[in-house]
Amino acid sequence: MLLPDYFTNKEDRLLELYRQLENFILKDITRRLLSAGEMTATADRLIWKLKQMGESQAAIEQKLRKLTGLTQKELRSLLQDAVLTSWEDDRATLGQLGIELSNPLKNAAVIRVMDAEYKKSLGELTNLTRTTMKQSQIDLINMLDEADLRVAAGVQSYSAAVCDILDRYAGQGIYVDYPSGARRTLEAAVRLCVVTSMNQTAAQVTNQYIVEGGIEYVLVSAHLGARVQGKGQPYLAGHDNWQGKVYRIRGSEPGYPNLLESTGYDIDPETGQGKVVDPRGFHGYNCRHSHKPWDKRLRNPYVDENGNLKINSEENRKQYELQQKQRAMERNLRAWKRKLIEKQEQINNPREDMDVSKLQQDYDRMAYQLTQKNKAYNDFCKQNDLQPQYDRIKVADFGREQTKRSNAGARRYKSESKA
Repeated sequence: MLLPDYFTNKEDRLLELYRQLENFILKDITRRLLSAGEMTATADRLIWKLKQMGESQAAIEQKLRKLTGLTQKELRSLLQDAVLTSWEDDRATLGQLGIELSNPLKNAAVIRVMDAEYKKSLGELTNLTRTTMKQSQIDLINMLDEADLRVAAGVQSYSAAVCDILDRYAGQGIYVDYPSGARRTLEAAVRLCVVTSMNQTAAQVTNQYIVEGGIEYVLVSAHLGARVQGKGQPYLAGHDNWQGKVYRIRGSEPGYPNLLESTGYDIDPETGQGKVVDPRGFHGYNCRHSHKPWDKRLRNPYVDENGNLKINSEENRKQYELQQKQRAMERNLRAWKRKLIEKQEQINNPREDMDVSKLQQDYDRMAYQLTQKNKAYNDFCKQNDLQPQYDRIKVADFGREQTKRSNAGARRYKSESKA
């Protein structure tokens, strides 16, 4: 079993790589839009667009080749560590029942499971990078078209239109569209893939030991701030509904409900293959709950002497809602930093008709607003006894130098506002 806290910041290294990709795309598109001229000939404009899209795709593909090589190594290391951590916990539990577990790295069946999960996870990340590249090309063309439309309508100059469009693009970030219709930012998509992959890989290894030991029950972990059931959602979508309980893998009995019916996750007692039947439930998207082999003779650590869950449902709901607000503030901080990076790119590579002093004023104002947002975030965490997650507000290329530049801009804006 993997404890919920195990997943905290585990995906940071992979996220950093994808943040670099996102910022590369943002800067690449910014340079191309700023370098574009207002072409009047439709045919020439179309040829120019196609050429720019081809050049941009080649640059991103080159970046992806390097990125993919790094992600393979990082991903394998993450999954192996998750398996070994979960194995140590499972071994301690089954040891109480007199069952000895073999080292997962020396168990042929377990190695096959790990390899299969690794390939599946790597495939998901590879699809993610390809989708990102394709979407960036669509974004580039759409922004060129929007800029042309604004200029043709006499609404704005080309430079003004491009600045507005780029500011909006930097604020929203790069999105990934899924076949299901869901839409997530690139960062959220990577985080979902990594956390889910770690959890499911460790779960599949645990399931192998469940089969080898002839285990009939599993214990599901519990943590404060577990996902709550939304309006119109099924029971299993509320992770607080089923966490911290013992389940029968097949059938049910008083006090031991069926695992699949309660959580949406199934384990084949013959093969050990685990299956997420409903991704809103156990081991589904971004789920941090885990399970371990169990026996009725063991004491459930998540319940009190009366068999009630130690985590209060209202306290859990409050914590969940606070964490959701914290995540929203973190997303907003990342978006604001991307805006500053993009605005600095405009300052560094201005068109001849651009007023650089005006761009700098915009940058300073945004930098000041970032300081206010940072203060609000820290105050919110302090007031609600939440741990600030500074790793979640990181943005590639917004390091020490960019922070110094931003702070200087904020001071200029504050000083000029008082003058």
